[in-house]
Amino acid sequence: MVRKPDSEHEHGRIVNRRTTLKSLGVASAALSGTSILGSVSATSSNEKFIEIQRTANKIREKRGRQAMLKFLENQGIEYATVQNPMVVERDDQISTNDFDNVDGSPTDCDICLDFTLYTNTYNTIYTIDMEWTYDLEAGDYGQSPNDGAALYYTDNGWDYYSRSLNESTYTSQYVSTEDDNNNDGVAYSVDDVAASDGDNLYCGLNIEPIGDYSYEEREVFGQYMHTWTDVEVSSSFGVSFPAGISVSYSVDTSVGEETTGTEGDGDTMMTLDQSQATLD
Repeated sequence: MVRKPDSEHEHGRIVNRRTTLKSLGVASAALSGTSILGSVSATSSNEKFIEIQRTANKIREKRGRQAMLKFLENQGIEYATVQNPMVVERDDQISTNDFDNVDGSPTDCDICLDFTLYTNTYNTIYTIDMEWTYDLEAGDYGQSPNDGAALYYTDNGWDYYSRSLNESTYTSQYVSTEDDNNNDGVAYSVDDVAASDGDNLYCGLNIEPIGDYSYEEREVFGQYMHTWTDVEVSSSFGVSFPAGISVSYSVDTSVGEETTGTEGDGDTMMTLDQSQATLD
């Protein structure tokens, strides 16, 4: 098991809000006299959770991250957020950039990352979310090829909420899903050249717990890879547990890389587990 970091976490709690409902199922149950509890309720809860999630992302884009988290609290959503500085792998020959997981102020870091895990009322669906902003005065990021991001989890402890990536994941502008056909998580391509100073970029992955694991053993991870080169080259990304994010290039050339330290060796700060975001 990967060691959890000594970090501070934000937590939020409260009451569910109905947005779109499984009205046909409810009406059918009422006519037949059957109960709408049990699995039907759990399914309806998942659908309501997805609608709350969509609304939360719209709020984030208009009013920022803190407004999004406040909205989740007001809908009864429990969450945990990592906010400590992150371990960074360095190669002095290719980069002097700093990556920090800070309080959300883009003036304090080159690429500011926040990593969150939250769940619904029945604890049947969980969301891994990673958000970041750029400080354009910081240095040499914002160069081609695209950067990469990854959300992944303990092998055999989680599975996609849906086998369709369209239903399991979401992204902001400038971020696109890369399906590398594995069961350990999802990688994303990030057009950091197109992004502007202060833009809130994000990606999210909906998952469900499986297997015989304790809540503490079911961990989730987030990782970001910044890449740059003077040569015309494109990048593609994958992810695996416990190795994390991987990248390949269209041209065999030297590409600068700097990656947040999530190599499964216990040194990562981008780690949360199921117990930290589960409703009591």
